Amino acid sequence: MNAMRRRIWRIGWLVGWLLWAWPSAALAHSGAPIPALMEEQVGPYIASALGDPDVGRGTFYVLVALASGDPLPDDTVVTIWVTPEDGHLAESAYQAEWEKTRYGERFVARVPFDTEGPWGVRLTIEGSAGSGETAFRVLVTPPGTSWLATLACLVPFVVLGILWLRATRRQRAGKETLPPQN
Repeated sequence: MNAMRRRIWRIGWLVGWLLWAWPSAALAHSGAPIPALMEEQVGPYIASALGDPDVGRGTFYVLVALASGDPLPDDTVVTIWVTPEDGHLAESAYQAEWEKTRYGERFVARVPFDTEGPWGVRLTIEGSAGSGETAFRVLVTPPGTSWLATLACLVPFVVLGILWLRATRRQRAGKETLPPQN
C-alpha cells in the first residue's frame, strides 16, 4: 500500500507541475512597451511615446510636457492616428485618455490592430498652449510570445528537474542498499 501511495503522490505532483508550467500561462506576459518616440519636439510640446502594438489591442503611452516647463493645460488632447502601410484600411483616429500616475501624467490610447506588419502612426497634440504633430512607424506583432519561444525558455527548468529527480532516486537507492546500522 505504501508503494501505491507514493505512485499516486508522484502522479499528482507531475500533473500539478504540468498544469503550473503549461506554456499558455507563460504567454500572459509580453514585456514592457517599446520606445517609439523619445523626447521629440512636437509644436510647443516635448513628447515621448511608448508602444505595445499587438494584434487585437495595441496600447500607446504618451508622455507630454510643455517645452517651456510650464504645467500642461487641462484642455490638452492627444490623438493617435494609425494606418496600415499595406493600405487595407483607411487612417483611423483614437483619442488618448489622460491618466495621473505616481510618476506623473500620461496619455493612454488603445488601438485595435487587425493584422501584423508595419503601421504608420501619427501623433497630434492640441490644446490652449498650441498644437503639434509628428509621425513614426511601428511593427505590429502577435500578442505575447510564440509557443516555441515559451518552450525554449522552459527547457532549462525541465532539464534541471530531470537531473534533480535522477539524483534523488540515486540517493534513495543508495540508502536502501546500505546495511542497517546498530
